[in-house]
Amino acid sequence: MRVHRSIAIVLLGLCIAACGSRLTQENFDKIHEGMSQKEVREILGEPAGAEGSSFLGISGGESVWRDDKTTITVHFLNDQVVSKRMSRTDRKGAAPRDEDEKTPPRKQ
Repeated sequence: MRVHRSIAIVLLGLCIAACGSRLTQENFDKIHEGMSQKEVREILGEPAGAEGSSFLGISGGESVWRDDKTTITVHFLNDQVVSKRMSRTDRKGAAPRDEDEKTPPRKQ
């Protein structure tokens, strides 16, 4: 019985640690121009919302990730990052601070 209890406690601890938000400055900084949507989702997880369209072979879209204090928006053109934005609210009800950033070229 003690073994089962120990395993359950370890699993519970791992689940709690895994539930932390991926919407961090560190992860935002990992996103670079030219990354694919799949690569961005590997960093941030599934977006809260995504929109897109295509016309004459050109596709574009926007994906948004949100939690209580942070919103990250990434724009894609032909499945590649072209811009990103991170907004934060320091406290509930406060206006968000935008941290627009022109995405740097991807390091090769």
